[in-house]
Amino acid sequence: MMSQSSGEHSLRLKLEPAELVELKRHAHEIPECPGLDRRIQRHRGTGPLLVSVAELDWLIAVLDAVLADPKGYPCIEHDPWKLEYVPTTDPRCITCGRLLDRLVDESERTDRPRARR
Repeated sequence: MMSQSSGEHSLRLKLEPAELVELKRHAHEIPECPGLDRRIQRHRGTGPLLVSVAELDWLIAVLDAVLADPKGYPCIEHDPWKLEYVPTTDPRCITCGRLLDRLVDESERTDRPRARR
């Protein structure tokens, strides 16, 4: 079971409504982060989503893999057993790509050494 070490801080991710929909669409694919999928599914978007640095790394890995699928953008609507592929020009895919870019930027920002004040 993954636990957050005392030295690891939580990040506050503010998600646009469409980004939250896309994150929820793919959050079931993160077995390395027990409980993260449930937190994402329960998140209503009224405040930031708290994730650890390790969880952020896994979110990036999952979304990167989803967007790299050669068949197109895998889109699960209501039935998790029914998978549809849509073109990468689909607004849902574009939203997911924008979310991935923001998460990568956040990851890079947290990887930088912090200046002492």
